[in-house]
Amino acid sequence: MSTEITEEAVQQTLQGYLTIATKTGELRGVNVEFTADGVTWHPLVFDLADGAHPIAARARVHRAGWAEPTHAPELWDEVVPAEEGWRALWLARPHVLFGAHTLRAALRRTFADVLGDRREPDDLDALPAPSAPTPASDDVEAIDWLARVNAATTIDALNTVRTEARLARAVTLPLKQRMDARRDEIGGDAWATPASTEQTSAAPKRREPQDYRPSENRAARRKASRKKGGRR
Repeated sequence: MSTEITEEAVQQTLQGYLTIATKTGELRGVNVEFTADGVTWHPLVFDLADGAHPIAARARVHRAGWAEPTHAPELWDEVVPAEEGWRALWLARPHVLFGAHTLRAALRRTFADVLGDRREPDDLDALPAPSAPTPASDDVEAIDWLARVNAATTIDALNTVRTEARLARAVTLPLKQRMDARRDEIGGDAWATPASTEQTSAAPKRREPQDYRPSENRAARRKASRKKGGRR
């Protein structure tokens, strides 16, 4: 691949891989899917606001004579380039760049006899390891994201944690699943019925029979009865 950091360079390199595979006469199809929750997979993920990105991608390559297609899944946090320019491009175009990276890996695995073990500038093995951790990475590692998710008591607070974790590239599948579960818990609490409300909604107390009232009430009834007798 050209060292120039552009979407066009990535597309041209991917097309080169596909051309070599096609010339074998054995390429029968490819497809790439993405997931934002680790459960559902789609050709595109539409909820990518606030710098969000798919957490994983998977590519399938079908080759003639193979009983099953090659299945190559990748996690974003494990393969996103460390180089600042490449990372910015991946965040701007996650489907194109992440997808191309995943499909290249699947093509290399399926057509190793003609593609070999190629590596491109946005492949992990081609990037130099940082000489020392930056202060920003120390800060990310020091944050207990799971504790922050558990401490969120409102949907707004949970959304704030979710956005900060995504910007810090700290969202993993277990953390995403816990955020979803915590959202459901907060929503459930908001609709819970207090015990006092249940008590006040009990059936009204039945009126006490007149025959069991105190003696002064019985005297009043006898007096009323004598008055009625006097009018006969």
